[in-house]
Amino acid sequence: MLDAGQDQAAGLRRLMQAAPLALLAFPLDGGPGQWIAQIAHALRALGRKPVVLDGGRGAVAQALGLRPRHDLIDLLRGERDFDGVAASTADGVWVLRGERGLDAFAASGAPARDLLAGFGRLSHNFDELLLAMPAAELASLAAPGRSVPVVGLEATSAGRMGSYALVKQLAQGYGYRRFACVVRGAEDADAARAEHARLADASRHFLGAEITLAGWLPSAGPQRDHALARTAHALLATAATPLETAAAAA
Repeated sequence: MLDAGQDQAAGLRRLMQAAPLALLAFPLDGGPGQWIAQIAHALRALGRKPVVLDGGRGAVAQALGLRPRHDLIDLLRGERDFDGVAASTADGVWVLRGERGLDAFAASGAPARDLLAGFGRLSHNFDELLLAMPAAELASLAAPGRSVPVVGLEATSAGRMGSYALVKQLAQGYGYRRFACVVRGAEDADAARAEHARLADASRHFLGAEITLAGWLPSAGPQRDHALARTAHALLATAATPLETAAAAA
């Protein structure tokens, strides 16, 4: 419960009947959110309607060129409606900052389905909820039994070590066994496949975790838009519905 005894999900429950909504979970590693922003734009280019819940100090919002002035907590308290809290890019990607609201919701002890299903009740008719939050907090909303965390793999020595450490944290600390990998910065598709194979082999051998290759994000060049579209399509195939995810956590 919030201060003054207000229900955490009251602002969301007043909205329309829930519609089907898919969940894509992005564990944040403290780095920039540019690649997640690129995926959101790619989903929009496919005609999808994504909304991003940014629980990482505005990393994804900043990468989208947005500075939301309010937080999820203002919506949960019923002090503002969704349009008064969230912000949208020119092409229609919506983002909502959520660190304060997520912390308060977790402290309330309310079931995750109350929060996740609320996004499906919004009149904007969103198709996907992109949940971007620190790895240590991800399991509270994106259950290991149903959701597949999307890990970014930078094609550098530091990037490889960081991605493996992130998978290890989620696998050993929270029980995740399935992951999707998006390679960033590889020279070409063959190099991206090699980067993924290295991470997948180590994770399978030492952690018992399976990592599929969702795609490759070139930094520039004529293949960029096509690679983004293919990656967005592949990630849609990994998405779980929030209600299924929440039920698996129960």
